[in-house]
Amino acid sequence: MRARKFVALAATGLSALGIGLATSGTANAAETCTSGYACLYYNSNYKGAFYRQYFDIPNYANYYFSASAAGSAGAGLSVKNNTASVDNWDSYNGIRIYYNSGYQGTSQGIPAYGQANLNPDLKNDNASGKFY
Repeated sequence: MRARKFVALAATGLSALGIGLATSGTANAAETCTSGYACLYYNSNYKGAFYRQYFDIPNYANYYFSASAAGSAGAGLSVKNNTASVDNWDSYNGIRIYYNSGYQGTSQGIPAYGQANLNPDLKNDNASGKFY
């Protein structure tokens, strides 16, 4: 009887482990830019960790990059003053990246469905982003 309980518990534990592994694989596959978002990348040419932006952000200080299908370089770092490129998957709105918080200073617009490496004035010197 005791052996039967042990086998049942072991089978349940292995089943749960299998579900956990299957779920973690799915989560990694989903780490791409998707429709409606502007994705800010840590590296040029849309490489490395990214941040999916869906709304206006007046100060990127409390927003962080996460690993993407394009790599993990920069994961965990603040989006503020660390963005090198932007891939805009919003079909209706462009996004403008600003040098200063509060949508101030030098800026660069990326149109709907557009993408760009940030110009030298903004590369790794970005503080806010607003859709237009």
